[in-house]
Amino acid sequence: MFPEIFSFGPIALHTYGFMMMAAFATGIFSIIHRAKKSGIDSGVMWDLSLVILFSSLIGSRLLYVITHIEEFRGNWFAIVNPVQPDGRIGIAGMVLLGGVVTATIAAIIFLKRRKLDVWQFADIVAPALALSMGIGRLGCFANGCCFGNPTDSFLGVVFPPDSPAGSHFYGIAVIPTQLISFCWGIAFFVILLYLDRIKKFNGFTFSLFLIGYSIFRILIDTIRYYDEADILIHTESLRITVSQSISAGMIVFGVILFFRLKGRMIK
Repeated sequence: MFPEIFSFGPIALHTYGFMMMAAFATGIFSIIHRAKKSGIDSGVMWDLSLVILFSSLIGSRLLYVITHIEEFRGNWFAIVNPVQPDGRIGIAGMVLLGGVVTATIAAIIFLKRRKLDVWQFADIVAPALALSMGIGRLGCFANGCCFGNPTDSFLGVVFPPDSPAGSHFYGIAVIPTQLISFCWGIAFFVILLYLDRIKKFNGFTFSLFLIGYSIFRILIDTIRYYDEADILIHTESLRITVSQSISAGMIVFGVILFFRLKGRMIK
């Protein structure tokens, strides 16, 4: 819809990239603010935020590459090459859930090495993750990626032909799953902030984040368009995407985590 904010030759400020930066900045601000209210050194949270930032970028790119391996076969440098074939600067192709998984693992390792309470910090970060994911989806909408299936509903959006959605469905309205995800991210952020106020044990908010986000992701994927490379199982009666399978695993992990930590009540 609005892929570039401005461009100068091969250099362009892409709306998608700008919204990703805005999402991370907003998330980090939220994390630092909540850490101060909990009496936690903001320096530690800055370090943790950078760990989450870089690990999530690596994980998001890695999952995209794994699920689109044929795209890079014979040109492996394209995985990290910041210069696109058309001369534009920037790495295109990421899968959000890959970043969630790697960021979670990296954050746990970081906190354990610092001998800090992993689940206390996880609860501080959880609402910010929901907020950042929601804001980031506005970048997807501007770029015309991560779109839904065709629809006759009044909610349908017709994307420009030079966008991913427009090239797949020229002149056809599709479900704006990006905006639905944005609204859910903001709503989930508010819900998690409220739940965090009534938590009885550390890890409560984070485990609910894993469960709540994953359930939403499974549902939104039922109306979202995917290339065959992103579909794990596809039959006449069943379609399971890679993201849905990862989300199912996150639900299981979140439920186990919730009940394992439930006995560690905050005194």
